[in-house]
Amino acid sequence: MNPILVTGATGHLGTAVCEALIAAGLEVRATDRRYVPGFPAKVELGDLGDEHFAYRVVEGCEAVVHLANHANAFAGPSAQRLLTENVGMNANVFYASVDLGIRCLVFSSSVQVMVRRAGTRGEPPYQVPYLPLDSDAPPDPGSCYAVSKEFGERMLRLLCQEHPGLSATALRYPMLPQQGWIRHLSQNRRTSRRWLNFAECLTHLYLADAASLVVRVLAKRAPGYHQYFPATTTQLQGYSAERIIREWYAGVPLRQPIEQIGSLVDTSVLSRDLDWRPEHRLSVTLEDD
Repeated sequence: MNPILVTGATGHLGTAVCEALIAAGLEVRATDRRYVPGFPAKVELGDLGDEHFAYRVVEGCEAVVHLANHANAFAGPSAQRLLTENVGMNANVFYASVDLGIRCLVFSSSVQVMVRRAGTRGEPPYQVPYLPLDSDAPPDPGSCYAVSKEFGERMLRLLCQEHPGLSATALRYPMLPQQGWIRHLSQNRRTSRRWLNFAECLTHLYLADAASLVVRVLAKRAPGYHQYFPATTTQLQGYSAERIIREWYAGVPLRQPIEQIGSLVDTSVLSRDLDWRPEHRLSVTLEDD
């Protein structure tokens, strides 16, 4: 079997994905713009903004896991350069992959494609497309970063239409917390609301779960375009989903009676399609207002 290419390999998510792929017995080809001593795979340094480098690094691979983008709406020297560079990297990787006969693409998209106020704290009531939030929420990007991710999804849809045997999966990841955030919330008896992002439906995903999902997608390789919202919600002690919705999401359309909603997020399609579900979930007790 040929190697799996992981772009953005030495980053926060990329490292976890490379480790998970290697643990699954897969050969990894890693690429990034920075060298990290002791990395578990050889890293081919280069800039995916250069389409010629994209062709060189993709050639001979079995599948591509494309994570190399500016990481959030605040990265990059300016919003317009973030948009230009993300879209350029995505186009270079996707089209090089298709031209070279790659049949499986995995793309790191974002919850911010579908939640306009994602990344901001603001005040309630918070606005999301509907509840429970799921993989099918329509695009509503609110930043150049989110637009770049939506455009990546659109490119993959187009490529799947043009190449029926292609398997392309966009993973609309929520916040992928650093250990410091997890440790802070786990060790404190009570948590201030400012530490939690209600604008993103309290969602997060541990890195181990984010990486295990990539392994499952590569194992399945279902033809066509797929998008998923792999997320778990921070559990608020003493709060049911109904209470959370009434207090913080008044007016948001509900896809079922509020008494029947057990979570702000519905990941049943991931269980159905990939037999995958997140294993880790954070539980906190809120400070009194």
